[in-house]
Amino acid sequence: MILLAACNNEVSLYTGGDSVPVVYCLLDPGSSIQHIRLGRSYIGDSTLMARPPEADSLIWKQEYEVYIEEYSGSGLQKTFSFSPDYSLAKDSGFFPAEGMAVYSSEFSPVPGNQYQLYVYFPDLGKMVSGRTTAHGLPTLVDPAPIPFRKINFEAGQPYMIRWYPGEYSGVYECIFRIHYQDSSASGNQFKSADYSSGGIYDLRTDQLLDHVLGGQQFFKDMTQQIPVIQDVSRKVISVEFIMISGGLDLSFLYKSAMESGTNFTNFGDYSNLINGIGIFSSRAVSRVSNLELSNVTIDELAHGAVTAKLNFKDSRGQ
Repeated sequence: MILLAACNNEVSLYTGGDSVPVVYCLLDPGSSIQHIRLGRSYIGDSTLMARPPEADSLIWKQEYEVYIEEYSGSGLQKTFSFSPDYSLAKDSGFFPAEGMAVYSSEFSPVPGNQYQLYVYFPDLGKMVSGRTTAHGLPTLVDPAPIPFRKINFEAGQPYMIRWYPGEYSGVYECIFRIHYQDSSASGNQFKSADYSSGGIYDLRTDQLLDHVLGGQQFFKDMTQQIPVIQDVSRKVISVEFIMISGGLDLSFLYKSAMESGTNFTNFGDYSNLINGIGIFSSRAVSRVSNLELSNVTIDELAHGAVTAKLNFKDSRGQ
């Protein structure tokens, strides 16, 4: 009902096959610089996958005015203006990267404060806007930030991640990053492989949350990420735990993607922007470094039927 009411207040500025603004902004409470990416929707035809779209079809040639207002319980606190940012390297891909607009501003969002985004197109006389609340960082209980903590992934003994969520949180991803060394006649190389939970959707913020990882899935994931190379021996160096947490609007976007095509979806293609599409929310990264795999897990990695071909040394260095 809330979504339907919001739709009733939306002014239709684009009709027919016109492109519409595409705006992505994920505020990061742990960073001093915030970014916004701007583009426009692309309408393809039956030959779309045979040829990449032209760059001009993905960018607006008009100038932008981009700013964010910060509100707390006492009202408007500050207004942050955004400027073009050319310092970020853009990923290659099917859609052209040249000309894609990225804007940045220097400030750190305050968890619990509300933020109002405005993107104004002076030449068009159009405004895209959105509102979100910055979520609080989770408090990790396990793995605890204790150096050399042992992580056990053996079958039948799954590892339980536990955390207290921050306010206005709704989605998480838990990643164990395995740092290892490749040794061969040509020398040593340091690499890493990720074992991820995937998205975890949970809107509860008033209790301790948990998620279980481990068992055979860990070893299967290692074989999918680490190539089999003859004449290369490997050694586990350390483990890093990474939790990516997202605000409520980002969690609704994740949930809508998960429910797409089912009989239970209520969101469709979720967007919290007025007169545009995209997402305005918050995202943060928490880390615990200097963890270790248990000896049992290392031995299974070295000698188990699934991962023996990866040539890892066991806990005795053999």
